[in-house]
Amino acid sequence: MATKRAREIPPTVDDILHYSRIVMLNDPFKEIAPKEEDRHFRALFGCSPDVSLILWYKLLRNDLVPDKGTILHMLWTLMYCKIYPKWTTMKKLTSADPKTLRHWIGLFRDSIALLECSVIRWSKRKKGDQLNDCLVSVDCVDFPIPHAGRRFHTHKWKFHSALRYEIAVSIIHGECVWINGPYEAGLWNDIMIFRNALLHELEDGERVESDNGLRGVSPQYAKCPLSIGNLVECEDMQQKVRSRHETINKRFKQWRIMKNIYMGSIEHHGGFFRTVAIVTQLCIEHGEPLFSIAYEDPHFDDDSYFQEPASNNDSENEE
Repeated sequence: MATKRAREIPPTVDDILHYSRIVMLNDPFKEIAPKEEDRHFRALFGCSPDVSLILWYKLLRNDLVPDKGTILHMLWTLMYCKIYPKWTTMKKLTSADPKTLRHWIGLFRDSIALLECSVIRWSKRKKGDQLNDCLVSVDCVDFPIPHAGRRFHTHKWKFHSALRYEIAVSIIHGECVWINGPYEAGLWNDIMIFRNALLHELEDGERVESDNGLRGVSPQYAKCPLSIGNLVECEDMQQKVRSRHETINKRFKQWRIMKNIYMGSIEHHGGFFRTVAIVTQLCIEHGEPLFSIAYEDPHFDDDSYFQEPASNNDSENEE
């Protein structure tokens, strides 16, 4: 008589914490003060236990969990991205062989990166659409790598080598809706990267908020501080949009694999970047949003947008 296969019990936050205590070499059954444990968890894995559980469920639902992979292996990957230790240090922290660590971290890095299409969606920029011309803010950010020649030189890291990525954030809800890269920082500037992909995703009449790196495509496709016809009364609002975008760049760099010089294979950097981007977006969606801003831009087809201010002589004549 055939026996029925036991039904799998869905994991819970307690399971996440159980595995995290194993990683931290603590007693997995010993309870710790919730606030203290949450703080330690975030410091080691870069997100809350709830977000880690959501990430695990997304991997399950999309059939992306590697064969024989467990929550423990996923936590190894998050920990590696968050604190970016040497493999010898990682071995001491986890009591696992470096070869085993590389194997599972590589598998889960690639699996998490494949969630990009379901987590970071371009269509989200229209969430709460208020019919503004600009729906997203765009900026490029550089992440350092070892010296790799002039093709990778970047002024942002004192002419050290770096890989450059493009990030777009929805203006209304402050969610990451677009990532693109990597590019050689010495060959690709912001406007070249924008023209290479994101420009072709814009609808008719749609523009983006950016810094002066996209001045060459303004005002048709971008609004930046030096754009022709940029209204003085809008500058403060635009500055808040750019400041919030810097906030998400800062969140990326809270992961040491992004902040420190990346010592691994360059071909794997994009996978780690996407892992960090996906977890960051999940944090934004689940309890850790960016600060909100009020935004209403002048319409691009509004004649008053390009109207020059009246001179003093004209004012005197009117009087």
